[in-house]
Amino acid sequence: MKWAWFIAFLFIITGCGTGVNAPVELKGGDDSMETTDWLFDVVTEQSNGELIVTMAVTNNQEKDSSIDFSSGQKYEIVLLDQNGVIKYRYSEGKMFTMALVHETFAPSETKKYQETIQLEELEPGTYMMEVKFIVAAINGKANDSDTFMKQVEIEIK
Repeated sequence: MKWAWFIAFLFIITGCGTGVNAPVELKGGDDSMETTDWLFDVVTEQSNGELIVTMAVTNNQEKDSSIDFSSGQKYEIVLLDQNGVIKYRYSEGKMFTMALVHETFAPSETKKYQETIQLEELEPGTYMMEVKFIVAAINGKANDSDTFMKQVEIEIK
């Protein structure tokens, strides 16, 4: 019976994935999303023509907790200009494995994920960076919350 549930779960999460590129809703001006169970922070640093984006996910609980991804793509990063036109999308032109990825977090554990964006093709100016950590399930239960979405205004120099 457990196998039937596992196979059904596998079909459901591999079929999901629409909406990955949906815009992220602005949550105040804070650069940290906080819920009872999880923290999601996004920090950027500009250096030598690169934008370094660091995403930190913290299990804010007193017990182990797990996150499941439906593919090798764990996050999406989008840069929009002041007119809302997409100037950069992390996933564009990339292929990701179609495999279930399971990560366990110990109590209070933080895992960091980092991406470097080359800036030579972007004009200097103000951009909105939308970051989404693409979580299919938390502790085996489908995730439909905005816990792992972030929108940050950045200045490209």
